[in-house]
Amino acid sequence: MSSTIHTIKENLYVNSLYIDKLGLSFNQFIVVSKDKSITLIETGFRKNFNEVCTNMARVGLIPENIQNVIVPHFEADEMGAVPEVLKISNKKINLYAHPICTFGLSDIFDVKAKPVKDGEIISVFEGCSLKFIHTQHVHQWDSLVVYWIEQKILFSSDLFIQGGEFTGINSNNCLNEIVNSIKKDNYLPSHNHLVNALNKISKNDIETILPMHGSGLSNNIDLYIESLKNLNFE
Repeated sequence: MSSTIHTIKENLYVNSLYIDKLGLSFNQFIVVSKDKSITLIETGFRKNFNEVCTNMARVGLIPENIQNVIVPHFEADEMGAVPEVLKISNKKINLYAHPICTFGLSDIFDVKAKPVKDGEIISVFEGCSLKFIHTQHVHQWDSLVVYWIEQKILFSSDLFIQGGEFTGINSNNCLNEIVNSIKKDNYLPSHNHLVNALNKISKNDIETILPMHGSGLSNNIDLYIESLKNLNFE
């Protein structure tokens, strides 16, 4: 079980841990500003954070420059390494999460997290305006996804996931893989909440989707959204 780092573009990297037993990748997204400060979306598991740091250093990034951390919901693969980030950072950490999630983060990690409103936009650095979209009860009751406005990228957490390793941005039609993953693992508890979330997501001009598990997606974005709206969970 080891992780690798992928360069998506000059200021965006994906660190991906593949667990063969599960047939699933676990992705962390690293957004870098011109002054090399880092916004980390998904922390990954606590026990794997040293490896994340090693991979970051391999591509010239300094883990101590992590300044912003975004937690899409309260689950070990999404927020487990928060205390490790706090230990190493040489900057004041801004920790963003759904209002429900902030209570859990405060209680478990004794950290002050900033609750974000549905639709709230925060500029973490010039050229990186992040829009937070609440998707509660799609996976967890405190779930959200993040839309990078300038780059038209959706960091979709546990929406649009597929099995297998992260292989980059896939321009092929991956609908069958997404649907198979939903039905196999039964991880979306409410179709009504899913439709509500997809309606909110579809209002944004999305060119790329980067899910927590599996490869990135481009092309067919409208197809994915509309098909999942009409998905029969039975």
